[in-house]
Amino acid sequence: MRVTVTLDPIDVDLLDRLAKLEGANRSAELRTLLRALRPQLKQTVEAFEHADKMRGQLDRAAAEATLTELAAIQPEVDDISRRFLGAMAKLEGAGAAAEEAPGSNTGATE
Repeated sequence: MRVTVTLDPIDVDLLDRLAKLEGANRSAELRTLLRALRPQLKQTVEAFEHADKMRGQLDRAAAEATLTELAAIQPEVDDISRRFLGAMAKLEGAGAAAEEAPGSNTGATE
C-alpha cells in the first residue's frame, strides 16, 4: 500500500544516509524500520484498543451507579490506574532498551 508521509528533515537525512550505506532507498529503509517495530506497535495498539473498550464499559456502568457505589470501587480504580501507568512505563522502557545503548556511561576512554 502506498502512503504519503511528512517527515522531519533530520529523519529524512538519516534514512537517506542509511539507505546509501545499505544500497537501498528511503522507502525500503522505512519499511525495514516499521517491520522491526511491528510487534511492539501491534501490542501497543491492541492494549489501547482494549483499554478504550473497557473505558467505555466503565463509563456506562459509572453513569448508572450511585455515589456510594462509586466510592466503594475507588480503591480498585486507583489500583487499575497505577497498574496502567506501570504497563506504559514498561512499554517505554522496552522501546528505550531497543535503541542502541552507548558502550559506557562513565566517560572513560580506552
